[in-house]
Amino acid sequence: MKSNLLKKLVSGLGVALSVITVAAQAQTLPQVGLLVPAYFYPGTDSTDWNRLSIAATQVPVMAVMNPNSGPGKAPDSNYTAAITSFDAAGGSTLGYIHTSYGYRSLAAVEKEVSEYFAWYPIDGIFIDEMASTATPKALKYYKAVKDYIRSVYPAAIIVANPGTSFDQAFATTKVADIFVDEEDTETNVNATTQAAWEQGQPATLFAEIAVQSSDDAQEATFLASRHLAWVYSTALALNPDPYAALPADFEQEVAALVSVNGLR
Repeated sequence: MKSNLLKKLVSGLGVALSVITVAAQAQTLPQVGLLVPAYFYPGTDSTDWNRLSIAATQVPVMAVMNPNSGPGKAPDSNYTAAITSFDAAGGSTLGYIHTSYGYRSLAAVEKEVSEYFAWYPIDGIFIDEMASTATPKALKYYKAVKDYIRSVYPAAIIVANPGTSFDQAFATTKVADIFVDEEDTETNVNATTQAAWEQGQPATLFAEIAVQSSDDAQEATFLASRHLAWVYSTALALNPDPYAALPADFEQEVAALVSVNGLR
């Protein structure tokens, strides 16, 4: 009798521990947000920026502003108004800079970083054209970029975009908070596998962007199943510019992520 009771107790304890383990694993899955290259101008008809603001009330959204491959020549009140409304809705705005894979002068990069924070109420910087190979020179360069950004705005969110598989050293030296490990057509992104070392890092460290997608809601859901916390899918073609506007089915993409996050 005691033996059977003990077996039942042990069995019950095992089931309970399994349930607790599954629940704990579910709790560790991050909410998935949108990382949107918002390279469209918020003029008198700022419909797409308004759509971003609505999305930001439902899921985490980071929008990358890009007046002219950088901050442009002077502040623009239309951008200020759009960013202010977007941030009030809960969104975060990043300013776009490019680094020419580590070959652009640091002085030019630093100038644009300073201008962004002086001109606009942004939350961070999006570093495009990032090197993917962590040579000593590249590590030194991107550490310098990070250090300068944080010297201007200590709380800055820094997103770096190698757009492809990149060396782990960039992550371990923390030159950015988030890395885009794939930016390509839906077909090419879906055919890739994340690097093995990424599985040992927090999912919040990674993002992926797919363009020329057949179904943005479906693609966003697929990307969210990977080891990522930030995604974006657009049906717009790679050429001439997939980021000139939001896709027509953007709201369906947002709804898909609301569903994904509801299960986490």
